Amino acid sequence: MRLAIWNYPAAEFLVSGFTSGAVPSPFEIERYAPEECAARLVRGEADVALLPTTMALKAYESLDAIPSVGLVAWQYPYARLVWGGGLHDFPETIAYNRRHAQERFVAHVVLHEHYQRDPEFVAYDDVTPRELLAAGEDAALLVGPDVPTLQTEGFSMDLGREWYELANYPMVWGLLVTRRGRADAGVIKPIIENAKAAEAHREVWVQAQETPAALNTFYREDLRIRIDRLGIASLTELRTYLFYYEEVDEIPDVPFVYLDEDEEEES
Repeated sequence: MRLAIWNYPAAEFLVSGFTSGAVPSPFEIERYAPEECAARLVRGEADVALLPTTMALKAYESLDAIPSVGLVAWQYPYARLVWGGGLHDFPETIAYNRRHAQERFVAHVVLHEHYQRDPEFVAYDDVTPRELLAAGEDAALLVGPDVPTLQTEGFSMDLGREWYELANYPMVWGLLVTRRGRADAGVIKPIIENAKAAEAHREVWVQAQETPAALNTFYREDLRIRIDRLGIASLTELRTYLFYYEEVDEIPDVPFVYLDEDEEEES
């Protein structure tokens, strides 16, 4: 079986139980940009894929989600809003990569709900974070694996931190999903065992990363790969905002698929 995850270090932690050999893996693990992970799942070129949560919720009727596992964070250095002013000088226009629809949505909600601001989001196609900074808009929404180490001038807003301050819950950035009807015990159990092993060996994994100290703090304290009650509450908030902002026609379900023993544990 093939498992497609994002080419972000944070997503690498999600499969570190498999890659460390701590648990047997039935998967061939492949790494792509988030939108390519989704495309490969749709084309049948991946059996399991990490999808942006908003994308998974919008397509919930055609997907199954692995229970209790996802990409969750209290802060998130991989998505930043950058502009030359500060909280007393909000931007009127924001440049963003059209592919990063989830981050654009979170930024829209945060700015409207938390700061009563509604800037215009200007979409660009196939641009790098540096190109967005030079695009000529008042601000840039920077997303991707290189963003934590990208040197920028001006004010920088961590979207994960902003979501937490708005919702009081950590943001669930990604869900592991299959196509509808494909999430059986042979898929679910290994992924849950991987998550347990990854958490148990977190410190070993962090020490092996060649990253700045600030990112090590993120990996140690802010990044989670288990969706607990706080994560479920955050998903409820996100689902409600998707409906309120007319991204969906009705509040979507979270398409978790539970095995019998999983249901007993959840209850």
